[in-house]
Amino acid sequence: MRVRSFFAAAALALGTIALNTAPAQAAYDDGVCNSGELCMYYHSTEYGASSFRDFYDEAPNHHLEVFLSSGAGKGQVVGNNASSAKCAGTRYNYAIFFNSNFNGQRHNHTCDGVRRNTPGWLQNNNASSYEPF
Repeated sequence: MRVRSFFAAAALALGTIALNTAPAQAAYDDGVCNSGELCMYYHSTEYGASSFRDFYDEAPNHHLEVFLSSGAGKGQVVGNNASSAKCAGTRYNYAIFFNSNFNGQRHNHTCDGVRRNTPGWLQNNNASSYEPF
């Protein structure tokens, strides 16, 4: 009987520890270009350092978001103001759309960690984005 009580108490203690221990999770949409995020930049690659906004998963309206990181463009609206983008650490590409709510022409941006200019027709004409599943 005493052995059963010991194992029951041990199981209860381990269950309590497991419930109270949350897994570490990356902060998304925080002005840091984390793995798996699409980072859209205020300027093209020729301008070097400029402010960017990080998006995780989907963003149906870039006009509701502002550039968060330091540099030129910080605080300005992302919609119709991004000229380059990068993403890394994901097996999918991000789709960047001309219109809000994932409408209009789209560009599939390669996720390999390299910052690239968006195509000419999309530069400063971005309105939404998502990572297709």
